[in-house]
Amino acid sequence: MGGSGTMDEGKAGPGRGRPPAAREADGLSKKDRSRWIVKGLRIVFEDADVLVVDKAPGMLSATTPGGVQDNAFGHVKDHVRASAKRRGTRAWIIHRLDREASGLLVFAKSERAYESLKEQLRARRMERLYTCVVEGRLKGTGTVQSFLWEDESGVVHSVGSPMEVPRGAGRVDGDDEGPSARPAVTHYRVVASGQGRTLLQVKLETGRKHQIRVHMGSLGTPIAGDMKYGTCDDEGHRLALHATELGFQHPATGELVRFVSEAPPLFERLVGGVEGRAEEPERTRMMPTATERVSAEAKASSWDHVAPWYDELIEDRVSDHHERVILPGVQRMLGEVVEPGGVVLDVACGQGVLCRRLGATGYRTIGIDASPRLIARAKELDPRGEYRAGDARDLGGLGIGAVDAATCVMAIMNIEPMGPVFAGLREVVRPGGAVVLVLLHPAFRSPGQTSWGWEKTKQYRRVDGYLSPGQSEIVMNPGAVSSGAKPVVTMTYHRPVSAYVSSLAGAGFVVDGMEEWVSLRTSQPGPRAAEENRSRREIPMFLAIRARRAEEGRGGATGGRGVS
Repeated sequence: MGGSGTMDEGKAGPGRGRPPAAREADGLSKKDRSRWIVKGLRIVFEDADVLVVDKAPGMLSATTPGGVQDNAFGHVKDHVRASAKRRGTRAWIIHRLDREASGLLVFAKSERAYESLKEQLRARRMERLYTCVVEGRLKGTGTVQSFLWEDESGVVHSVGSPMEVPRGAGRVDGDDEGPSARPAVTHYRVVASGQGRTLLQVKLETGRKHQIRVHMGSLGTPIAGDMKYGTCDDEGHRLALHATELGFQHPATGELVRFVSEAPPLFERLVGGVEGRAEEPERTRMMPTATERVSAEAKASSWDHVAPWYDELIEDRVSDHHERVILPGVQRMLGEVVEPGGVVLDVACGQGVLCRRLGATGYRTIGIDASPRLIARAKELDPRGEYRAGDARDLGGLGIGAVDAATCVMAIMNIEPMGPVFAGLREVVRPGGAVVLVLLHPAFRSPGQTSWGWEKTKQYRRVDGYLSPGQSEIVMNPGAVSSGAKPVVTMTYHRPVSAYVSSLAGAGFVVDGMEEWVSLRTSQPGPRAAEENRSRREIPMFLAIRARRAEEGRGGATGGRGVS
C-alpha cells in the first residue's frame, strides 16, 4: 500500500460517470444519491481542493493509461470535470489502496493541494489507520519492522536486511537494475478476538505496497481472505482490510482534518461479535513491547555483528571525532542542566566510553545496548559500571527506573523506528529531565545524498536530497575491503531535522538547545589544505539536540540545574 503520483484527466470510458451512481443509489434520498460517484465509490468530503472518498473492495485505486477503466481515479477525474462543467479540469492521486481492500482515499483537485498532500505523505505527516482481521491469535500491541522487496510477479517479500534480497531477483518500482529493499514499519493493537481470529487496529509508519498484508503474513497471522499472502480461508469472501481513518493538514486552511469510515460489520462477525473486544485505553499508543517485537527488527538495527570492529575503532584506535568533539560537547550540554550526582542513562552505549567519562566526573550512569558483545566489553572495561543488554525501543520494559537525563550518541540515526525510543525515554526520564542526542548532520552529512566538490579553488558541500526519509548501507571498514577483507555493513536511516523535533515533541519533550559541531581535523600540507580546512570549519559534521521532558501539567520544560 502507498505510493503517490499524478495523472492528467482522461476521456470518459464506457460505464463511467453518473448513470452507475444512480443505479447504486436506488431507494436512497436525493441527498444520499448525490454522495455517490459510481457504484462502490462514495464521497465523504469535497471542496475546491480535496476530495475524500470511501472505496469498496474490488475496485482499483488507479491504473496505467490503457488499463482497466473501472478504477477510482478515473471515476474521480470524470466527477471533477462534470462538476466543474469545463474541459481541462485536472485531479491528482495521492496514495492508493489495494484492489481487494476498502476504505478512505484522498485526491487533490488543485495543484496546491497536490503539492501539500504529497509532501505530507512523503514526510509521514499524513495519519492513516486501518482495521483488519487476521487468522490466528495476537495479543496486546506490537510492531513489525522489516525490509520489503517486490519480485517480477508482483509479490512482495519481507526480509530482515537488504543483503538478504537475492541478487538478480525481481524488481522494485520498475527499477531495471533489480530489487532494492525498503524499510517498512507497521504498528498494531488488538481490538477483539474469537473464533480463531483477531481484529486489529493498524497504523502505518511507512506506506509500502502490500505492507500490512506482508507484515501480518510474516507473523504467521495472514489477513483473512488474503490468498496471496498465506490464508486458505475465504469465509468473508473478501480481503478483511479497511482504511478506517485518514488525517492530514488541509492544503488551503491549514486546519488538521480527520475522516472516519467504520469497518464493515463483517469484520466483527468474523471474530464472533464484539464480546471479545478489548477494553479501550484512555489514549491509544501504538508502541511495541519487547516480547511482541519481530526478530527482524533487532536484526536490522543491532550492531552486534560489528562489535569487534567498533570496539577497535573507539578503544584501540580512538576516534578523534569522539575524543575532541562529541564527548566534550555532550558533557557540556548535560552539565548545563544536570548536576554531578545525577543519574544518566546512555542509550546505545556501545562499550561504555561516555558512561566511563561521566562516571569519572561524579554522575551515576546506566548503559544499555542491543549488542550483548558490546555490553560484555563495557563490563570488562568498567567492572563497577551498570550495563544492560536491551532494545532501545523498549526502555520502559527494561526496569531501569527514573533517571535525571539520557543521552544517545551517534546511534539514533541507526535505529528504526525511533518513535518508540522517545516514548520509552518519557517513561524513564524525570519531569524536567534532559535528553541529549548527537547525530551526523542530516542536512550536510547524509550518506549517499551529500558529497564534497570543487569549483576552481573553492570547495563546496553538495546536497542532493534532504527532506525525503531514506536508508543506506554503510561499509564500516572500507580500507580493509579495498585490501580484500569482507565488508562490515550496518544500516543508517536519514531523516530531516524536523522529524527528530516532531518525534521528541510527540513524546512530551521540548527542545531547549541545538548545536552544530564541525570536524576539528586538519589536512596535510598541500595546495588545497587551507581551503579544505576552511570548508571543514564552515560545514558542520554533527548535530546535537537537547530536549527537556515537560513538567506534568505544563506545556514547557523546566529550567535550572540540579534536576532531582
